[in-house]
Amino acid sequence: MQAEQSRKGALIGVMIGVGCLLLAPVLLVVGAVTLMLLGRALNPLPVPGGEALLLADEQIVGTWRDDAGGRLVLREDGTFTSDGVCGDFLGDDLAPTAAPDPGSGTWEHRESEETETDTPVSAVRLTFAPGEVWTQYEARGTSGKAVLWMFIGDPDSGDVCVLDRVDGAEEAAGAAG
Repeated sequence: MQAEQSRKGALIGVMIGVGCLLLAPVLLVVGAVTLMLLGRALNPLPVPGGEALLLADEQIVGTWRDDAGGRLVLREDGTFTSDGVCGDFLGDDLAPTAAPDPGSGTWEHRESEETETDTPVSAVRLTFAPGEVWTQYEARGTSGKAVLWMFIGDPDSGDVCVLDRVDGAEEAAGAAG
């Protein structure tokens, strides 16, 4: 009788051990996902301040500059020039590529939706001549202080490109220099 109980006890112990081994990967995955979501909540992506903006063409036309001095000039006729401007550039095959520097081409203003909130947002798509390299910025900020921006590479990396609008005096000085 005691030998039978010992075998039952051993069998129960083995079953519990096997159950733990089978359950461990599930618990690890659930734990990892929970930590990732908690990390995202505590460390949100580095999106520029303000809200997604829907801009008129007149608010987009002009000179924009990044923190490193890169410059993008969007003209009323739908053309642009750029010099060292930051961004995440793609070829027609969607592979990452370098933009011509300095570059030129055409720009198009589109209405899009912000991914997380479905809020309408202005998207400015640049297509570099001869037309195989392109990129797209989104408008964000406030009506008085709009920026054009994008993530560079994987959004989780935290790398962003932000272009600030250059006012008239800075624009004239930049054109003269």
